[in-house]
Amino acid sequence: MYNYEWDSETGGYVLTTIMSGITRQLRPVFYEELELLGFNKYWRYTKTDKPLLWAQTRRYIYKGRLVAEVNSGGLYTSPDVKVHENDLELQPVDVTAMIAKNKPLHDGVVQSTLETIYRIFKEYKAKKIDVFYVAFSGGKDSLVLLDLVQRALPHNEFKVVFSDTTMEVPDTYVAVELAKKRWPTLEFHTSKSHMDAKETWELFGPPSRTQRWCCGVHKSAPAILLLRQLVGKADLKALVFDGVRAEESDSRSGYSLVSDGDKHVTQVNCHTLLDWNTAELYLYILENDLLLNNAYRYGAIRVGCSMCPMASSWWEYIANSVYHECTHSFVDIIDNNAKQKFSVTADRIKYLNTGGWKGRVAGRYLNIGDNGVIEQYDGKMLTMYILGKHADWREWIKTIGDVVSEGNNNYSIKYKNYVYIFNVEEVNNVLKVSIENYLITKDSIRFIYLFKNVYNKAAYCVRCKVCMVECKHGALNIDSDRVSVHDTCKHCESCLDKKKGCLAAKSLHVSEGRGNMSLKGIDRYRHFGFRKEWLEYFIDLGNDKFWSCGKLGKYQFDGFKVWLKESGITSSNSITPLGTEIVRLGANDIRGWAIIFNNLVYSSTIVRWYVQSIDFGIEYKIIDIITMLGDNHSISTRENAVMSLKETFKTSPIGIELGVGVYELKGKAIMAVTRTAWREPDPVVILYSLYKFAEAGDGYYSFTLTELINDNRQRAGISPARIFGIGKDQLKQIVQGLAIDYPDFIGAAFNKDLDNINLRKEKTLPDVLKLL
Repeated sequence: MYNYEWDSETGGYVLTTIMSGITRQLRPVFYEELELLGFNKYWRYTKTDKPLLWAQTRRYIYKGRLVAEVNSGGLYTSPDVKVHENDLELQPVDVTAMIAKNKPLHDGVVQSTLETIYRIFKEYKAKKIDVFYVAFSGGKDSLVLLDLVQRALPHNEFKVVFSDTTMEVPDTYVAVELAKKRWPTLEFHTSKSHMDAKETWELFGPPSRTQRWCCGVHKSAPAILLLRQLVGKADLKALVFDGVRAEESDSRSGYSLVSDGDKHVTQVNCHTLLDWNTAELYLYILENDLLLNNAYRYGAIRVGCSMCPMASSWWEYIANSVYHECTHSFVDIIDNNAKQKFSVTADRIKYLNTGGWKGRVAGRYLNIGDNGVIEQYDGKMLTMYILGKHADWREWIKTIGDVVSEGNNNYSIKYKNYVYIFNVEEVNNVLKVSIENYLITKDSIRFIYLFKNVYNKAAYCVRCKVCMVECKHGALNIDSDRVSVHDTCKHCESCLDKKKGCLAAKSLHVSEGRGNMSLKGIDRYRHFGFRKEWLEYFIDLGNDKFWSCGKLGKYQFDGFKVWLKESGITSSNSITPLGTEIVRLGANDIRGWAIIFNNLVYSSTIVRWYVQSIDFGIEYKIIDIITMLGDNHSISTRENAVMSLKETFKTSPIGIELGVGVYELKGKAIMAVTRTAWREPDPVVILYSLYKFAEAGDGYYSFTLTELINDNRQRAGISPARIFGIGKDQLKQIVQGLAIDYPDFIGAAFNKDLDNINLRKEKTLPDVLKLL
């Protein structure tokens, strides 16, 4: 990936290896965008197919000069235009000369990518991949991707699949048809869910940043189901060349070239363009005279669904202005659901225009949001009441094991060498399921998790077929009126192993209030964060002098006192053995901050909520996080709590260096945050996190890697995977290394079906810290 510098001679740019060069994403600007925004009132230009100038997101560059900017904008609001140079006569970019200047460097990028495509193809063909295909969306990335793959591989060795979400803008369908004419020897196919997008928006509720059911339902699942049909193999293994690029987001920058099973167990993803930037991308498009989706001519940075919770307000303005016939029906669905929350039309319009709908967490305020499954705990007994469509529970439970009827509505099922007895009876069209829940073993915890997910599926399943894709053995079949689990089921649990067990259940369930009770004290920090400079004061002055030093104001002092206690550094204003070790490490050691953060996850209500509620790789607007905290607290309480988090991210290494809150600033204010993984996790810190996990789980020091990774909010212990964003394979490698380096603390066995982790009970958390 090269940087670029502006070239006033061509009106374009030149790739450069100089690191100080411009690195922002760019895009060509065409006359259609200028007319949409009203620039024709200020500038003169010819309506040509060529680019007239360039934009870095919303900054307009002409021959290296910043000539205009646009700000704000939304679904119903035009952006504010700020012109820096009036009365310009724009000359089209000299594309031919620009291409010639960039050819030496750019040819190297292209050639390297062609070689990579062929190498990956040969490597995975030898691994018995059943089908190779290009994921084609009709956008700029997939157009470049498709041209590269068709140059690198024989045309009969791969297929092209366009996933029609039925949410596309008309110009995307035009681009797909033009691509078919451009490459007539390629095998094009269109995959599409059996359900229209408007239907699924009504069934699931509008998607949001945390409820992205739409990608699985309308993209990946239909594509894989189509390939199974084309290949004639239910247990198909596919490799997809996709257009994911690291430049697009912080989360994607951490991707590897090839990932196996990250999205679906039946699919390998090759991120062919991972290291390309937009400068290289548009050079390729211009040099090879590739067709370009017309949406880019109106100013689109990315072209996707007409309404998307991940889209920017910029795209919403373009889509609603240019493609209103596509957006209005989805806007109506959002608006109808918003009536549950806002009775005044003006409030709903603001909610839509500012993207408030994108922050939805679950089913609250949806017309169809409900609790299809109600859980009650009475001593050792778990009772569930299934209120929804529960006819399929007998099929779904087959995915755990064989069920035997014991009479009197009692059933038995064997899981991991233990037989569980449960009772199922129907009363007034409500299914009542009872099971004893008293065993505290890794297998019983896993079983109850799967068992509950069976009934979530029975209550909520809308036949979206995503679970069919998760079944790599082809044992699960879902059609319009029934679910069938065949005898070929291997009980791999893939179809059950997701939050609530079901995309619809996750999207529609309504919090019953238990979680809100645990949010008591979220604003106890006087809205101040855990500042690095305050920890430096504490370390420099020492525990005895710090309490009377007068370095902090009263409210700052009160807030920091809580942070010190909850981080485990102090207790009753006295330093703890654990605090002594953190002081020894000092305020500049990221390992100490990782320990502090790990402790806060267990003792700080707002930090624990954040870790459990905020997913990795998704940008959350601050207003969305405040909304997610629910209505059981006043707006000021929620704002103070989130202010404490924001200040912690900004004034300590927890935010950027640990990746807990990578923030976006507007002036000095944090407007949005994204959780990313700790890029270089320290093994001893992870060992500490494992001991913390064990202590929180009633001294349960033996567990499997699978159980550790499983994200279950009901358990007391929180996995280091959830705390630090560590994937299963990476965590496995770290644990293996710890077992070799510190056998007195940890043992591990990863052989065939065994993935046991054993911690030594005689060791303590301060013992672990002494290893640092």
